[in-house]
Amino acid sequence: MEQLKQFFQDKTVNTLLDVGTGTGSFITVLKETFNNTKFTGIDPDEESLKEATKIHPDVKFSNMTGEQLDFPDSTFDAASISMAMHHLPDVQQTFNEMKRVVKPGGWLIVNELFSDNLNPAQEVHKSMHHFKSTIDRLNGVCHNETYTRAEILEQVEKAGLEICTTFNQEKDRTEPTSEEISERKDKLAEMLSQIKDKPEYQKLKKQIPEIEKALKQHGFQMATRVLVIAAVKRD
Repeated sequence: MEQLKQFFQDKTVNTLLDVGTGTGSFITVLKETFNNTKFTGIDPDEESLKEATKIHPDVKFSNMTGEQLDFPDSTFDAASISMAMHHLPDVQQTFNEMKRVVKPGGWLIVNELFSDNLNPAQEVHKSMHHFKSTIDRLNGVCHNETYTRAEILEQVEKAGLEICTTFNQEKDRTEPTSEEISERKDKLAEMLSQIKDKPEYQKLKKQIPEIEKALKQHGFQMATRVLVIAAVKRD
């Protein structure tokens, strides 16, 4: 992520907190930029943290939510959240907590996919993501639909953060094989089975052939992500 490296090339980040770290995939990306940084990752899912510990044995992981960070004020030089904003029950509370534990003059890094200005292959990804998010919500799991790019920036600014820079990231479009199409269809069916006793089952079932048709026609491409770097300033 060259733009991230360029921004931080002359800045010191000794400690960084990754919120909603999952299996630590964004820490893998961050390590390419921050060579001598001590990382901490938090997530409410124990199973994900077990996997993250295997991948990053040098990182301290803790079971914790972003809305209530169990760290003193001004603990870290920076904090990040990647592909987790749409999972937050309270975005502003999480951003406020991240601000609190970051030292004044430090930074917040937000990496999030967005829902607007997508090509047809990316719309396939969005439809699959929204299918999963609907099922999660029906099962009581906080999983919101994707924000627009403007909404993401609005949430960052609403938290009283000063946006320093933003840039978009895109992954290449792929032409899925028949096996991959079948695998994705099976995954959708597996997700659907989680709500087989709910009244929304039949309505969502009808979406699977539509998604499969779009996948065959347009291929698959991850929705574009925006990376935001914002400065933490407190009185």
